[in-house]
Amino acid sequence: MPLLASISKDNKSEEVYPIDKDTISAGRLPSNDIVLLDSSVSRNHFVIKKEKDGYYIADNGSSNGTLVNDKKVTGKTRLKNHDSIRAGKVVLVYKDDEFITVKEVSPSELGTIASSTSVPNNVYLNIIFSVAREGIYTHDQKQFYAHTIKLICNALKADYGAILVIDEATGMLSTMAESSVRESGTASISSSILDKSIKNRAGILVKNAGIDYRFTGDRTIQSMAINSAMCAPAWEKDHTYGALYVDRTIGKQQFTEENLNFITIIANLLALTMAHEKLVQRIADEKNLTDQIKRFVPIEAVSGFLDMIKNNPSSLWNVQEVSRSTILFADIVGFTSLTERSRPREIARMLRIFFEKATDIILTNGGSVNKFLGDGLMAVFGTPISHDDDPDRAISSAMALIKWVKSNGDGIDISLRIGIDTGPVLGIMVGSSQRLEYTVIGDSVNVASRLQAIADVNHIAISRETNSYIKTPVSTKLIGEITVKGKENPVTVYQVSC
Repeated sequence: MPLLASISKDNKSEEVYPIDKDTISAGRLPSNDIVLLDSSVSRNHFVIKKEKDGYYIADNGSSNGTLVNDKKVTGKTRLKNHDSIRAGKVVLVYKDDEFITVKEVSPSELGTIASSTSVPNNVYLNIIFSVAREGIYTHDQKQFYAHTIKLICNALKADYGAILVIDEATGMLSTMAESSVRESGTASISSSILDKSIKNRAGILVKNAGIDYRFTGDRTIQSMAINSAMCAPAWEKDHTYGALYVDRTIGKQQFTEENLNFITIIANLLALTMAHEKLVQRIADEKNLTDQIKRFVPIEAVSGFLDMIKNNPSSLWNVQEVSRSTILFADIVGFTSLTERSRPREIARMLRIFFEKATDIILTNGGSVNKFLGDGLMAVFGTPISHDDDPDRAISSAMALIKWVKSNGDGIDISLRIGIDTGPVLGIMVGSSQRLEYTVIGDSVNVASRLQAIADVNHIAISRETNSYIKTPVSTKLIGEITVKGKENPVTVYQVSC
């Protein structure tokens, strides 16, 4: 697949962004597919879209424009291999799909194999080279394994062959791909040959399986009328990934040591391919985790969060006791009536603009967007990263939001109610490795939600606790006391003047 690569200032490292979807967005906001954390980059800077004849880039209304090879993009521009893309001060290089499909063994070569008692060296080398190259660059692993075992069986005139992998969770072997000239449903593998090869990490060559004392009790050898068989483990360093197995039935020539050397090389290459697959998957999982974390925590917390998870993965699920955190709830006023008099597309546009602006403001102030709530949101200041002035940061975010909606922000006409409370909470991660959500629970969450509900239109209601922690001078007015479900004592409410 094509990709974008950014080179570090010291030219010592490269960050790679795969273009793995038909449409990829890039910009400063965490909601983008590619997040470019530089102040010169706009929130939604550019998009890349796949079309029939290639990939095209288009500017997304950015402040500084998008340049390809130092030419400003107007409309859309088709990307070519090694094009330079500039977004603000960030420079990326577009790299097209450079994977090469190696020449396959030709039918004429296979014909030579079929009429010969041994495999020509050039065919061996061709297959080895093909497996080595395709194993690294293939897009479709299942197709690669199926193609590989077919090549091997054709080259060796094997009646049956299989590539097997070990399930790390269970330790059980499963067939990844197989090739057979036997009747459908009759293929079976000698478990004794397979087990011995994997256990000893050694190639096994059986020339007369029916009379070989090592396998006289193997029912598969007897039932399948296997005369000769080979097995080589797929292992690299200290890890065994699986095995490569082939056999011939009675009446066929026996395999030779040369044949065993051949499949041993192939098995080693398969081990490297499997190790590469796992590495790619681990990198993809880490990137997925990083992207998810970037979406709900301030950027300065991401590296610490990832280090914690890498050093102790189980810590991801620990409950974190936070002695003081400030919770903010913001909600669009009269959203139900808005939906009744507006088209769905307009409602979707309005919500997108509001959530993007709110996210930008909250993250800029060091807070975390905890969740979106239909027509509102919940933000947290104080976890997973804390500051001495978290209440001030929450109020500053709220005031910026109110100021934005009062100025008819970005062409949408909405009003807000905002509630803020400060107190102890528990921080927890919920979900799975594919879909994570960090959330907090505690009285402050309930109180902040209740304050938001009773706040005046385009006003901010805060609790006495929040008011007591304010360091930056703001004008507040005592409103009174309210009763909150689940709390024994009433909550004293203040209103922040905007």
